[in-house]
Amino acid sequence: MICVFRKSVFAALCAVMLVSGCKTLEGGGFNQLLSTAAGSAGAGAGVTAGMQSAVAGATDLFREYTPEEQQRLGADFASVLLGARPLVRNPAAQRYVNQVGVWVVQQTAQPTDGRGRPMIKTWRFGIIDSEAVNAYATPGGYVFITKGLFKKLGSEAELAGVLSHEIAHVTQGHYLAAIKAGGFSKIMAGAVQAGTGDKRLDEAAANLVRNLYAKGLDKSDEYEADRLGMLYAARAGYEPTGLMSVLHLYAAHTRGDDGFQLLFATHPDPKDRIARLEPLLVTFAAASDATNVQRFKAIQARL
Repeated sequence: MICVFRKSVFAALCAVMLVSGCKTLEGGGFNQLLSTAAGSAGAGAGVTAGMQSAVAGATDLFREYTPEEQQRLGADFASVLLGARPLVRNPAAQRYVNQVGVWVVQQTAQPTDGRGRPMIKTWRFGIIDSEAVNAYATPGGYVFITKGLFKKLGSEAELAGVLSHEIAHVTQGHYLAAIKAGGFSKIMAGAVQAGTGDKRLDEAAANLVRNLYAKGLDKSDEYEADRLGMLYAARAGYEPTGLMSVLHLYAAHTRGDDGFQLLFATHPDPKDRIARLEPLLVTFAAASDATNVQRFKAIQARL
C-alpha cells in the first residue's frame, strides 16, 4: 500500500541524495545559450517565448497543490514504482545520477508560489533495478531511470538528456495535469493525507498511479518535455544532442524488442520526436559540448 511504502522511499532516496551540483562542469553555457536563443530568429526565439509561456501556465497549475501535498504525492507515486522494482543497490551509481540530475535542475525555471519560493523543495534521482528501457518522473521532484536504459546509454550527455526530459515533466506539472484531467483529484487528495489508514483509499490511489504510467502522458506533454529537456541539458553545459542520440537509440528498435514495449506504448514514435527536435538544433549552436564519456562509462561498468 502507498502509506506503507512512503517512509522507506524517503529513507532510500535521502541516503543517495546530493546537495550540490556537478562541480566538474565549468561554465555551464547558461548565459551564452540564453543570448543565442533570445537573438535567434524563427525556431530559436519561438522556443524561448514558448518556454516562458509554458512555465507561467505550469505555475498556475502548481498553485492548486501546496508544496507539502506535492511532496506527498511524489512519495506516493514513487512508492508504487519502487514497490514493483527497487532501487539498484549501488551507492556510487545512485550518487552519480543524483549529481547529474541536481546540476541540471539548477538550470531550470521552476514553478514558484506567491512569494517566489520554489514549489518543489527537494529533488531526488535514482536508478531502478529493472532491465526495461524507460525513465519515470513523479510530482514533487522524484525522477528515475531504469538500469536497462542506463546500460544502453553512451555518455553523461545522454544521461543528462534523459533526466532533463523527465525533469521537464515535473517542472511543467504534467502529472498534476493528468490527475486533474482524469478526475482523480479527490482520490489523490485523500491519499496524501498522512496516516489515513484507509486501505481502500490507498489501493485506489495505487491503481490510479499504475494506470497513469501504463497509459502514459499526452503526446503534447512528451513533445514539450523533449524541447525543454534539450534546453535544460544545454544550459547545464552538456552537448545538446544527448537527448537526440537517445531518441535515435529508441528508433533503432521495434515495439517487439525486449525491454522496449512499455516505452513505445506510452510515448510518441521516436522518429516523430526526432523530426520535431531537429529544427530546434540551430538554437543551441553556441551551447557547450561536454559529454563526460569516461566518467559515465566508469559508473556504467559497475552496474
